[in-house]
Amino acid sequence: MMSLDYLFRPKSIAIIGASRNREKVGNVIFRNVSSTFRGKVYPVNNKSEIIEGVQSFKSIKDIQDDVDVAIISVPRESVSQVMEEAGEKGVKSAIVITSGFREVGEEGEKLERELTNTAKKYGIRFLGPNTMGLLTPDYNGTFAFADVKRGEIALVVQSGGIGAYMLNWAQKSRTGISFLVSLGNQTDIKEFEVIDYLSKDPETKAIFVYIEGVSDGERFLDLIPEATIRKPVIFIKGGATAQSSEAVKTHTGSLAGSYDVFKAAIRTVGGIFVENLKDFLNLSKLVNSSEPIRDQILVITNSGGHGVLTSDAISRAGLSLVKIPERLNGELRKVLPPQSLPRNPLDLSGDAGRERYLNALKIVSDLDCTKLVVVQSLPFISCTEVSKVLLNFKGKGIVGVTMGYDEDAASRILESASIPVFSFPEEAVNAVSKLVRKPSPRKKVRVPQPVNSAQELIRGKTALSDYEGLKLMELYGIRTPKWGIANNYEEAQRLADSIGYPVVMKISTDQPVHKTELKGVYMNVEKDMVKEVFTDLTKISKRVMVQEQLTGLEAYVGGLRDPVFGHTVLVGVGGIYVEVLKSVSYGIAPVYEDEALEMIKESKILDMIRSRKRGYDEGSVIRTVSNVSRLVLDLNVKEMDINPLIVNERGAFAVDVRVTF
Repeated sequence: MMSLDYLFRPKSIAIIGASRNREKVGNVIFRNVSSTFRGKVYPVNNKSEIIEGVQSFKSIKDIQDDVDVAIISVPRESVSQVMEEAGEKGVKSAIVITSGFREVGEEGEKLERELTNTAKKYGIRFLGPNTMGLLTPDYNGTFAFADVKRGEIALVVQSGGIGAYMLNWAQKSRTGISFLVSLGNQTDIKEFEVIDYLSKDPETKAIFVYIEGVSDGERFLDLIPEATIRKPVIFIKGGATAQSSEAVKTHTGSLAGSYDVFKAAIRTVGGIFVENLKDFLNLSKLVNSSEPIRDQILVITNSGGHGVLTSDAISRAGLSLVKIPERLNGELRKVLPPQSLPRNPLDLSGDAGRERYLNALKIVSDLDCTKLVVVQSLPFISCTEVSKVLLNFKGKGIVGVTMGYDEDAASRILESASIPVFSFPEEAVNAVSKLVRKPSPRKKVRVPQPVNSAQELIRGKTALSDYEGLKLMELYGIRTPKWGIANNYEEAQRLADSIGYPVVMKISTDQPVHKTELKGVYMNVEKDMVKEVFTDLTKISKRVMVQEQLTGLEAYVGGLRDPVFGHTVLVGVGGIYVEVLKSVSYGIAPVYEDEALEMIKESKILDMIRSRKRGYDEGSVIRTVSNVSRLVLDLNVKEMDINPLIVNERGAFAVDVRVTF
């Protein structure tokens, strides 16, 4: 990581491909660097032109002094040669602006390999290619805006366009930026390195990451938990709807997209995940302020309707309204009009003026909570007046919501004082919720310790038969109903008699199939029905399974080997509608029991287990999820699912199992 210091904190920079033409990228970068960097700046142009009044060099090797960073903006066919010259010069790091590499096809991929090999030969760490560049407190090495306000938020983006938009937004919102890192193709320097490096920077308060793909899931899971301990790291992912094109035979394959697994990974590492750019930018208002934000909220407003809507949003977000202490009731009654009560939301009424806002805030200012102050501009008060009042309570957990004709002017007043302000209370509540409910980071210790007999069971197989799947469950402490395999009617009758009626009879297959879709499952089979059912089932499959019939909740537990983050577990509502309802939660293996509890909460399974006070065993579901996570990791399972997992007062039972390797 120390090698990144040359990139982020250089003493000298060369711009290779600097141009006299002000519409060329190389010219814009040279002007940006020259206007922001206090160190030495060298333009390099093979025509040795005068660029912006400065004599350029034909080659970087012609520069007499040391060069820490080479910013390369030349045609793609020349990039590898330029990197070779930079290496011979002793350059430590580079930023390759040029595009047209692996993102455009086979020829570009070949050129990118050449570039990588050249950089490795000389030990050069480089950003890109196909990057917009780098902005640091020391220099602006991008072809975007030069006049960016210095601040405490770092931006890490995999898209140059998103990066340019973020800088534009920062200018308009008066948000200060410490770093902008445009990752480009991540051929050398990866996103996890950058996030880790920036998390150690004392000038950065929070890191916002736009990412389309993680370069190395294992390294990401290893490094990012330490970064999120140091400061908030907020993620938004592009490519939410991408799905695997490979045909799958288990429910897991149709349920799990990379987006879902990515969200589980962000929760694991302790990051904050947001769904869209609006939430991304709204959250920055909170982390860029010095206001202490709490999960208990006091709403102060001059509109009863806004108070009700805000309360609804707080409840939906899983936050709570703080209870106003009785000791403050008397003081508040002196301030409030007769029709208002000293309760939360604190309705100052529609005729509230500046003094009523000021006096109410004085009374409640020391409460340890977030004060969400909502103002609707009316003839009695303007948003601007309330914003000026709020300046007196900076540092007391103030979050403003300005609504009305002068809301923009009011927002500017609060933003200039680093007090977060929003246009709608729902947006404010959502941002508060994201920040205060940040998950605790976890490091996953992935040391396979397979059960010996399980290894023997799966040896040389790409899939397990259904009965082998049940045996595997039992080896990993996952309960199954009483069951047996019948190859003829007599065996089926003996099994059914020993299990007890009614029983379930189903086809037994060597490859994973959806038995219900094949009409291969009969329930409520009584003694006199066994022969007829067996005969019907053998028309589909020669082998028949006879199983104890259980009643209870139908859950679903699955596992998969994600190509980026490795083994992952799913839990959700089971049965024949599992793919329709998709009420599923995801966890990165191994899943510990407290994580499993959170997963069954998120998937609504816990609510279903506890409904009607039936005494269903929720602990058994938690243990099953955790055991499945260990199984998929130990045995390097590609895909598996238990559907259904029947949960009742006796425990959780794997009824039907599919496993592939």
